[in-house]
Amino acid sequence: MTKTFLIAALLATTLAAPAGAQMFGGGDAMDPFADADANGDGAITRAEFLTARSARFAKLDRNGDGAVARDDFGRLLKLRPKAGERLDTLIEQMDKNGDRRVSREEFTNTPPILFDRADANGDGKIDQTELAAAKQRLETLKAQRKG
Repeated sequence: MTKTFLIAALLATTLAAPAGAQMFGGGDAMDPFADADANGDGAITRAEFLTARSARFAKLDRNGDGAVARDDFGRLLKLRPKAGERLDTLIEQMDKNGDRRVSREEFTNTPPILFDRADANGDGKIDQTELAAAKQRLETLKAQRKG
């Protein structure tokens, strides 16, 4: 369970905006939830989360070739080589056809593991209590990974 949640945290880091800063060590792994509450009711539905995640694809596809790959992050990978290993792992997990690139379809159809883990009661939405608990779990895992 911890390994799956850590993978979800890394995936969230990759998908957050601004994409580059999140992927390479800065920011908050919970940022994918930041702009997901489309109707502003304080809860994030699965549909809202998926819509927000889909909108991030264009930000990640920096060269506009229709896929997310290492070449979208060239300069950043030079500055932080270890981040390249994480990126390779994430691309491998999402890349269903083995071309080392993640198409919009592959990106969109990847299960929203972070959402599913945060939705503790399984009701299809994340309220502020669940969001705070998920953030605490991610911070704990991050601290364990460093220590």
